[in-house]
Amino acid sequence: MLTLALLLTAAQAEPPPLPPPSAPPAPCAESGGLLSGSGLCRADALARLPRGPWTAPLGCDVAAQEAPLTGGRWLLYAALRCGEKIARLAVTPQQGGALVLRYAETARNAELIGRKALTIIDGPAAAPHLGVYTLVMASLPKEQAQRCALRNPPVPGYPTDAFVFDLTAAESRQTAALDQPCGPYSRSAWPDTYWRLFSGIGVYYQFSGDGPEFDPASLTVYQPQT
Repeated sequence: MLTLALLLTAAQAEPPPLPPPSAPPAPCAESGGLLSGSGLCRADALARLPRGPWTAPLGCDVAAQEAPLTGGRWLLYAALRCGEKIARLAVTPQQGGALVLRYAETARNAELIGRKALTIIDGPAAAPHLGVYTLVMASLPKEQAQRCALRNPPVPGYPTDAFVFDLTAAESRQTAALDQPCGPYSRSAWPDTYWRLFSGIGVYYQFSGDGPEFDPASLTVYQPQT
């Protein structure tokens, strides 16, 4: 009896077996979540991005994407993702120093492939509007260029930080129906065509009635640490 009691006591004193160790989380590079240019994980990149009123359609969400800028910087944005398809913008340098971003891949609307979505121009960090003026004025006759400038939009419907390249307020009211009165980067009949200035760049958004497959407010400039 004593031997049995000792055995039972010893059995009760033994700790329960430990569960098998769980596998460590896979690095984002192995799980397909690495942005190879900036070196950010998609989840980390997405957390950096501001968001606007744009929302993904039902059944879709967003994933972080990137596009190369000059000087080793990257443009991060929240792209539409539907199933395994993610919208992606590809960069093409343009004469005059501008970068044109066109749809290389889409998540829903295949008709957008090849369509221009953004034009980006670098300017002095403290005055990105100077780069915009250099680009826009180059295509205008001198007399017209003197009457045009970056201005607040004349009507509602634009983002709060949007600008349009337009005539003076008085002239703009008289020519409200005129599309692009100050050249190809000027105020358009579409309120989703406008300029934003941030992080030393000027961005010209050009949707012309097509719903963008990315959040326009999410654009963020990222400089990897060296």
